Amino acid sequence: MKTYVLVALILVSSTVFGFQKDDKKSNDNLTVPTEGMVYSLPRTGVRIHVKAKQEKFFHGPYFQYAEALLGIKNAPSSDFERWTITDIQIETFSEPDPEQVHKAMGRAGAMLSLTESGVLAGINSDTPTAAENYAVSTFLGDTKTPEFPFLDLSLNPFYEMGDSASSRAFVTKSIEEKAQEAAHTVTKLRKRRFKSLANAYEEQLPDGRAYELMVEELDKLEEEYVGLFVGKSYTKSFEYSFDFIPGGSDVSGEVAFRFSENKGVLPKTDLSGKPIVVDLNKLDDLSSAQEKLKTSASAVAGQSGIFYRIPGKAEIKVLNGLNTMAIARTTIAQFGTVAPFPESLLDGSYRISFHPTTGAVKNVMEK
Repeated sequence: MKTYVLVALILVSSTVFGFQKDDKKSNDNLTVPTEGMVYSLPRTGVRIHVKAKQEKFFHGPYFQYAEALLGIKNAPSSDFERWTITDIQIETFSEPDPEQVHKAMGRAGAMLSLTESGVLAGINSDTPTAAENYAVSTFLGDTKTPEFPFLDLSLNPFYEMGDSASSRAFVTKSIEEKAQEAAHTVTKLRKRRFKSLANAYEEQLPDGRAYELMVEELDKLEEEYVGLFVGKSYTKSFEYSFDFIPGGSDVSGEVAFRFSENKGVLPKTDLSGKPIVVDLNKLDDLSSAQEKLKTSASAVAGQSGIFYRIPGKAEIKVLNGLNTMAIARTTIAQFGTVAPFPESLLDGSYRISFHPTTGAVKNVMEK
């Protein structure tokens, strides 16, 4: 009899506790982690995009006769390679801040939305996050040039028949004679182009696209022959990107990359180039105002472990010595302050989104 009574009590107790457990589930459908969820706040990096042009120049084989035969003064007499920076752009990117890693406890820990790198993106909200981008720079590029850029040196032979004294053997023309023939060819091409444009031929010239092609070919031939005197250039453009992460204060003289007119854009470790530096000036008036208001009057502020950033502002300059190459004003997350999120908004009744690039609050919406 005692055995039956004991079994009955066990069954009743199981039923009662089972209903209590189900009631608890119905009232609270969130699993509260006891160990908490780890997340990071973002920090801002600066990315410098650089465009540069490489020019390889080959002096003309008849450069010394450019002024005498074509009236072109100061024709280059030697080859060279020259680099120039054509454009600089400044942008920012974000990454997890190793100095701002936190653990969300209790109910808030079960409602976190994180980016793929573990940065806080939302609470109780399925916040979409963009894919993280990165930039790669390669220093292996070069401008392709022909082994010999001057293949067409003249329309005439380089040899001429000798006189009777030389037994009629072929005689090599001098470089001056070849230059004279090339200059004569330039003159003839210019005359033909003029007559074509002036429609001075007795026969009717082709019209439409055929006429345009004829004039274009005359221009190309003239350019080729003038190049025998003034030289030829081959150019190519290259793009590079350089990143650095500022701390929480001003940055002065940070070497982003190096540049040489002979070797081009170089990494900052290559001391053969001149340093191109970056300065960041923190806007202290904004950060001072943030510091005054970040402190919470609540005794439980920060108890859940949820923090957010109030980002700061900065002016960024890219400098080549005393010359400013680029300037921008932008948001820098670590130049601002970090504050605890209000505990009253973490009871599950609100959907909260953050800007994953700066850590700032994006919106708070009641469910």
